[in-house]
Amino acid sequence: MQNYSINKNNGDSYPIVAKATVIALPCPTEPVADVALKKKNPKQMKQAMKRAGLDLKDQGFTNGLIESLTRSNDAFPLRIWVVDNSGSMTTPDGHRLYQTPDNRVRLLDCSRWAEIQDTVTYHANVAALLEAPTSFRLLNPTCGKQQFGVAERGPEHIQEDLRNVLSNIRGISPSGVTPLSARVMEIASYIESIKNQLITKGQKVVVVLATDGLPSDNYGMSSTSTMNEFKHALRSLEGLPIWLVIRLCTDDDDVVDFYNNIDSQLEMSLDVLDDFRAEALEVYEHNKWLNYALPLHRMREMGFYHKLFDLIDERSLTRDELKDFFHLIYGADALDGLPDPQIDWPRFLDRIAVVTNAEKPQWNPVKRRMMPWVDIRRLDRKYGNHPTCSFW
Repeated sequence: MQNYSINKNNGDSYPIVAKATVIALPCPTEPVADVALKKKNPKQMKQAMKRAGLDLKDQGFTNGLIESLTRSNDAFPLRIWVVDNSGSMTTPDGHRLYQTPDNRVRLLDCSRWAEIQDTVTYHANVAALLEAPTSFRLLNPTCGKQQFGVAERGPEHIQEDLRNVLSNIRGISPSGVTPLSARVMEIASYIESIKNQLITKGQKVVVVLATDGLPSDNYGMSSTSTMNEFKHALRSLEGLPIWLVIRLCTDDDDVVDFYNNIDSQLEMSLDVLDDFRAEALEVYEHNKWLNYALPLHRMREMGFYHKLFDLIDERSLTRDELKDFFHLIYGADALDGLPDPQIDWPRFLDRIAVVTNAEKPQWNPVKRRMMPWVDIRRLDRKYGNHPTCSFW
């Protein structure tokens, strides 16, 4: 969906109701920024990214997107996922993704829990591939399990970490309530403790709330009080070096409306994401020339941040923004010497056509067929004065 801003200057007071009884999740004893920086030396980092690049290319990622992920890992040394395993996750209105070897994508009906299992499994594998420290924390600790992570202990433990994450996420059955406020407060407390180190290094932590429901109390009841408590908890993140993603796993209109409307009550940057096709439809509404391929959605899920990625589902990109956007997608090397679209649109368009034709087609979730990353005809229709590209 779109980015939202949380406004705390309206003078409202928010009562703090009794929190659900939950077990506080332990945080790493060593500063996360230091852990991330010393987890491997530059040579190891280069080798890891080379291996990751080969695998991500197989998934349809362009060189530009892989380069963008590399820069993102430097800026965000840790990702913290809150995984909703409440009882409502058994509701069968989820959608999990099946990607074929030729990168076609099918959306399969399933429970919300199966959708979140599929999502966590994917991002745990990518975290291992990129050697990117990632912590998965259960909303409701169960069977002695509270949290599990990948790459938090160094590269030598990554495969063991990955096996542990995949085993845990497969073995958990959803139950319990939705104490989102307590989890957010725990994370805020931890990030506050390492805030100065992160700011000094110019880094942030990605926080992903993967949930299907409204925040509830310890009896499983959602009310105005619990919603206000959750907004108060989100306020505790304000001013901290984080990027917040709310990944919704539901088609429930009340839940979607709550998170979509939260921007009118709070004042911090966040990204609210629906499933792959729903997001693609929003992007298509504003930028019909762009194929919102699965790699773009996966990057947003894992907390990749760039202002242009945030804008594509909110409004049409301007001519001035196109050059930077295509550098993100295709990479600086592929577009070296790219003309300014404001000055020489025909040459700019022809260059984008050449680079687009060199990339493999990707599954278009709106048209439901394999298509290029960019529809050159639509791009020219949107920004050019008349058809000029010789590649039609």
